[in-house]
Amino acid sequence: MNEQAFTTFLRRGGRSSGAAERIVGYVQDFEEYLAGHGIELDEATPSDLESYVASIESVPKESAKLDLWGINYYYEFLDDIVMSHTARTLRRDRVEPTPFPLRNFRGVDSDHADRVSAIGIKSADEMVSQGRTSTARQDISRRAAVPLPSVEELVRLSDLARITGLKGIRARLYLDAGVGSVADLATRDPEKLVVELRTFVESTGFDGVPALPGEVRFSVESARKLPALIEW
Repeated sequence: MNEQAFTTFLRRGGRSSGAAERIVGYVQDFEEYLAGHGIELDEATPSDLESYVASIESVPKESAKLDLWGINYYYEFLDDIVMSHTARTLRRDRVEPTPFPLRNFRGVDSDHADRVSAIGIKSADEMVSQGRTSTARQDISRRAAVPLPSVEELVRLSDLARITGLKGIRARLYLDAGVGSVADLATRDPEKLVVELRTFVESTGFDGVPALPGEVRFSVESARKLPALIEW
C-alpha cells in the first residue's frame, strides 16, 4: 500500500487526520491477513474480503463494519469498483441506517436547515418524502419561513443522498456541478460525468476531490435502479 498517497487522498476527501490514520490501520490489518494467505492487497477478490470478514466475526460479538468502512476507501482510492462495491454492500448489511441531518449537507444555510427541522423535517429521507411536489415545497417554504430556493436546494441534495456515498460533500459536488436529481443522474454518461466533475473541481477550487471513475459508475448505475420520486 502506498500509505502516503492513500493518506493524501483521504485528507483531500475531507477525512480528518485521526480518521485517516484509523482507515489506514484497517487497511493494514486486511493487508496483513492477505499476506498470510499469499495474496497481494491490490489483487484481492470479493471472496478474499468475505473470508476476512468471516475471520473477524468468528469471535463472538465482533463486527467488521469499521474495517469495511476503511477498506472501502482504499478500493475507491484504487478505483476498483468491484471491491469497493463489495465492501460497501457488506458494511451496509451490518449497519443500521441512520437519518442524515439536513444541516450536514455541505454548503447549506444552517439556519434554514434548522427552521425546516423545526417543522418536523429533520433528515434527508423526510425531505424526500415531504418535498416531492411543487405544492409541497411551497408549503414547506411557507411553514418554515424559508425561501423556496433554499427548500428546493435541500430537496435536491436529499434526493441525491438516496445514492450510497452521496451524502454531505459528495451530494454538494454533484449538485453544484449540474446534477440536479437522481432522475438527472440516471441519464448521465459515466465517462463524461467524470470529466465534468473533475473540470468543475479544478475550475472552481471546490473544497473536495473529484469523484473517481468507479464511484461515478456506481452512482449512475444506482440511480438507474431507483424510482424518480421528485416532481420538478
